[in-house]
Amino acid sequence: MKYISQWKWILSLLLCCFFHAEAAEVIRFDLGWKFSLNDVGEEAVFPGYNDSAWRTLNLPHDWSIEGTYEQTANGTDWQSGFLPAGIGWYRKTFAYDPAWATKKVRIRFDGIYLNSEVWINGHSLGKRPNGYIGFEYDLTPYLRKGNNCIAVKVDQSKPLTGRWYTGSGIYRHVHLIISSPVHISYSGVYFKVDTFLPEKALCSVEVSVVNPEKEKVRIVSCLQDRNGIIVAESFGTEDLFGQDKMRMTVVSPKRWSPENPIVYTLICRLEKSGKLLDEVRQLVGFRSLEFSPEFGFKLNGEVTKLKGVCDHHTAGAVGAAVPEDILYYRLKLLKEMGCNAIRTSHNPFSPEFYTMCDTMGLMVLNEGLDGWNIPKAVDDYGNYFDEWWEKDMTDFIKRDRNHPSVIMWSIGNEVNGASQEIQRNLVDLFHSLDVRPVTQGGADPTRGMSVDYKKNFGMLDIVGFNGNGEEIGELEKFRDKYPSVCAVATEVPHTYQTRGVYRTKTQWRRRDFPAPWEKKNPIKWDLFEKRVFPIPDLAAEEFFPEEEIHPYYQSSYDNASVRISVRRAWQRTCAFPWLMGEFRWGSFDYLGEAEWPQRCGNFGIIDVAAMPKDAYYLYQSLWTDKPMVHLLPHWTHMGKEGKIVPVVVYTNCDSVELLLNNVSLGTQPYKGEQLVWNIPYESGRIEAKAKNGNRIVATDMQQTASLAYTVSCSANKLELQAGSAEVARLEFSVVDRNGVLCPYASDELSFDLDGPIRLLGVDNGDPVDMFPYKQPRCRSFRGKCVLLIQAADIPGKAAVTVRSEKLTEKKIMLEIK
Repeated sequence: MKYISQWKWILSLLLCCFFHAEAAEVIRFDLGWKFSLNDVGEEAVFPGYNDSAWRTLNLPHDWSIEGTYEQTANGTDWQSGFLPAGIGWYRKTFAYDPAWATKKVRIRFDGIYLNSEVWINGHSLGKRPNGYIGFEYDLTPYLRKGNNCIAVKVDQSKPLTGRWYTGSGIYRHVHLIISSPVHISYSGVYFKVDTFLPEKALCSVEVSVVNPEKEKVRIVSCLQDRNGIIVAESFGTEDLFGQDKMRMTVVSPKRWSPENPIVYTLICRLEKSGKLLDEVRQLVGFRSLEFSPEFGFKLNGEVTKLKGVCDHHTAGAVGAAVPEDILYYRLKLLKEMGCNAIRTSHNPFSPEFYTMCDTMGLMVLNEGLDGWNIPKAVDDYGNYFDEWWEKDMTDFIKRDRNHPSVIMWSIGNEVNGASQEIQRNLVDLFHSLDVRPVTQGGADPTRGMSVDYKKNFGMLDIVGFNGNGEEIGELEKFRDKYPSVCAVATEVPHTYQTRGVYRTKTQWRRRDFPAPWEKKNPIKWDLFEKRVFPIPDLAAEEFFPEEEIHPYYQSSYDNASVRISVRRAWQRTCAFPWLMGEFRWGSFDYLGEAEWPQRCGNFGIIDVAAMPKDAYYLYQSLWTDKPMVHLLPHWTHMGKEGKIVPVVVYTNCDSVELLLNNVSLGTQPYKGEQLVWNIPYESGRIEAKAKNGNRIVATDMQQTASLAYTVSCSANKLELQAGSAEVARLEFSVVDRNGVLCPYASDELSFDLDGPIRLLGVDNGDPVDMFPYKQPRCRSFRGKCVLLIQAADIPGKAAVTVRSEKLTEKKIMLEIK
């Protein structure tokens, strides 16, 4: 209930800050667009063009995720994920309002992937090659009475444009903004805490105004707490023409932190002779950030380790067009795991993402670029970098610099052929626009022991370690040579898991399932092995030999890695006070970076369908204080009675007792390592009881399943608002008559939807299942799959009926209000 009520509050803030942010009228411009996935030609830019045969849809929209996986026909590859690209056209016809006669009318796109060009009534408004940066165009000079037509061409005809799966189309929100000709500019407010004193904070507010006729106007700013109480005010210059900077003193401000994400609302009003012309509302917060080569990172004066993940802007079955409900669900999972920081790998995310991080308490390492002027994917942004980097990065910084969640910037990731001149130019730009430090994901080259840190990081405030930070002696070598340089693990560790799959023998990527670039540049394992941290086998003989027929599945024990295990990586992060923390690769499995016949790799601690893997609970044991215990593997091993199986337990409690069929197998104290029992398998019930002192504070249990009988359902919500973008996430488990999960079930489930709901997508987490996401059926993987549905435009009762050839039917009722 805590998160449900918090989400309702966050939604109200999103409405305030994005839908009604200005005194101007702000219209969510997502509904009723026409779409064609064909290069129809530029006659489509004119109002009289006949688009009646085009598909009608609502934004955000990602056309690639609607397509079919193909190994070669789509022109994509292992980087971008084997889904179709192409050229897409969007058109929207809207009526002119006579009240606009004295107004400025602008259109704002939060993100179009890729190479967009926008027209109004046949007039070109401009092009933007970057697919992740929001932008505005002025429609005013080209509007006419009656109907008007917006046309957008999205040129994703060269499919190798990014790493990893990018999506295609107008995949973020669009807004129509009706304002006074004199108005506060897009991203034109900059709030900064200049000084913290014992009893107060001294702040500055910079506001930029679009004022073509140089009218005399004034900015009035105030700061409002969560209860609507004004805690500070500031009055700007009486005769302002363009930009003003005001001072504001806030007495005893409440500090923002992951534990207490307290935000304030900054309200900036533009006035002329006492009349309100425009108003912008922006969430802000108060927190102090300190970065040091001695103590690492301090938040509000307290040493804080970054417990971070590298996240992606896409979300499985919905691709790049991620509804707010799904985004919130994913962030909540990470928060409950103990995560306190996210790296936006490797590009700017949606505006809603940062607002959620502000209000949920997640720090952000905000990354603006993957590479620079030398492309990494053949047709990526590197081809446009020289012309566009300054404009795009300026817009990026100005958009996000007021968010209290943003604690540092990143200017790139494992940059090909990185030049010091470009690095210097980028760092100088970021420093000119904001006070937060700048880092970079990895060096150039990133791998191996020969990295020249001074050459590659000389301009940065903070050194970022990617894969090389996982190798034996690498962090120590850096510290010995550069003791006065700040550092953070931007991409550590890299580990693999497939949900529900187990192997007792350790797996190493380079040795057992090499990546494409490792196949091209092989290194003998006996040489590479000297650089990695050993992970002992859990058993002399493989308990799960049947899994060896699945070469693309990795073990859910903490024993499938590139260079280091999860636990060992975190132990090292904690052992170095000067290291700020780590951002593991990655959070959720993501489409792309996978060779055919895979659609996604297994880097995540949560699968591509947003179902946690065992590693999720390992991190929970390392990153949270709330008592917890988790045991693995599952307990359905038919035909293996009497064979020794390693039972692993994760906990953050003092000790754990293990019981098999109510018989104690002994108690082990927790001393920072995983707890392991090697026991002869017998069917039944195995249970872990975690204790603090003599008191049981957490339990976990696995039970042997019999034959599959039906499905159970877990839903994040069963009530939706009509006409909204709300999403109900229904997670189905194939279970026996006693409700026990059948961990090897692969039954195909079909979904009949009845009433005012529509299918958004299906998924099962299987990295090699290439099914279409928009079909009303899905094969269960390791006993589970997920159905995503949205409300239609009318209220009423709705039902989802789940059927399968061998299982008993299940019906789920929903209410659309």
